[in-house]
Amino acid sequence: MTSLTGSTMEVSRGNVYVYEFPGYEQFAMDIDLLIETNHNCHFNLISRLPARRLLDKIDISSMETYWLANAKGTHVIQPLLRDITAMIYQKQKNQFNFFIIDGLEQVYEECDDVDALLTEITHLVDGIKSLNASAMFCIDSLAFEQKFIVKLNYLTQRMDIKQDQEFESTDLQIEDVEEHVEQHIEFELGIDGGPRMAYLSRLPEIGFTREILVKRILQWRRMGIDVSGIEPALSYNEDKAYLLYRTIEENVRRATELERFIHENQDLLDVTQVAIDMFRIRQLTGLDELEQRYYSLPS
Repeated sequence: MTSLTGSTMEVSRGNVYVYEFPGYEQFAMDIDLLIETNHNCHFNLISRLPARRLLDKIDISSMETYWLANAKGTHVIQPLLRDITAMIYQKQKNQFNFFIIDGLEQVYEECDDVDALLTEITHLVDGIKSLNASAMFCIDSLAFEQKFIVKLNYLTQRMDIKQDQEFESTDLQIEDVEEHVEQHIEFELGIDGGPRMAYLSRLPEIGFTREILVKRILQWRRMGIDVSGIEPALSYNEDKAYLLYRTIEENVRRATELERFIHENQDLLDVTQVAIDMFRIRQLTGLDELEQRYYSLPS
């Protein structure tokens, strides 16, 4: 696997890249750099955001945009890799098309067979080689199982647009990376007005590092979850840190399930009580009591 780094950032026909998505603010700057460097490319952005919301984040005047969603309309693509592939093959071949795919996480979450999805990606990578085109998957690696990322990295090339991205592994603190993480990531709003909680893939003990832990803490923070209980793990050795992480991870999973149950049954619940309980859920407190209360409700 190779990388695109430095000031050239020229994409090549027939290549498929993977890009670690840092948030829309940095993403917008990186796309501008790619457009400036690759004047011969016709840019196509497939995004989780509809065009009206992209306008607030990215200059889309130099590209075609498509909304990845379970909806109908022009320039809307279902979150299925076969539909993305079909659109790529339908584009005219007399221009160098560069496809930026923001939303593989959504495709991954909705697929029934991860191995089949990897096979589809393999076919897309092979197909791109026969087209006058190139493509780039924009991903958050922590949203996928490790084996999926390993295979994806094997199939693609790494796109590292930004310079000076590496963090020192010594004395790493959350504050050291917060400035590199976009704080305005879009979430569906929950019943309490905060961002909806989302299931994240479990982090395996093999390969667990403080850098990965910091990223996971920031992901939880952006969902409005108080995970201050995990922060002491930043000063532990990796074995002890992982034990504490697993405890907090389980509590976050339970909190997420409670939040989803409340969201699905909100019409049957007392608004005031829900507001109080949602605060406790985001604080990861009283989960035993809340589970007993809500899961024992008559159906």
